[in-house]
Amino acid sequence: MASWTDWKLNDIIYGLVLPIIVAFLIIIFPLELRGILQEVDSSGTLNAILVDGLGEALLTVAIPLFAGLIWNKWAGGGAGFICGSIYALYVNDVYAAAQLFQANMMIGDIANLGFVVSAMLVGFIAGSLNRGSYSFRRMLVAALVAGMVAGSFQLWTSLASPINMITDIPYSAFLILLPRIIYGVIIPIFVTLFGWFGISPRQMM
Repeated sequence: MASWTDWKLNDIIYGLVLPIIVAFLIIIFPLELRGILQEVDSSGTLNAILVDGLGEALLTVAIPLFAGLIWNKWAGGGAGFICGSIYALYVNDVYAAAQLFQANMMIGDIANLGFVVSAMLVGFIAGSLNRGSYSFRRMLVAALVAGMVAGSFQLWTSLASPINMITDIPYSAFLILLPRIIYGVIIPIFVTLFGWFGISPRQMM
């Protein structure tokens, strides 16, 4: 345990500089990318996935998946519950601001529960299948399977929503599953890098 006078360069780099850079990139990424993607894809599909869906993807896919792979199924499921709940509250707030609440609408909507369950599933399944391995191929399989299962539940609850969240099933399935495939590849790469550098919460306990 470090004393109050025991400051190292790594403390500043990893505790201050790196988080600020990451936070800056998270903010600037959607701001700059929106205009670029609009020129490339006027239909708005890429924007829906990479910009508008960034918050959802991070909270309901990337963070729980990362926790499940690098730690264990309980960390993944727990992170999914917390992050999924946060996103569900955000969606509620968006609909409330748009004055779309009615007796049969967003309050108690099954799609809200779907965000939470989907996020829990992706973290728990990935952690269960991976079992703490740093094998990239095992993590890749675990992440993709978890993403597909969780995405299917998200699609199902969205279809069951009384506010008709989905009108075009193939297109909506594409929007829901594609980010889970993308992060199912990206997150195992990150966890592999963490393994190479010996950074693991399992080793810190």
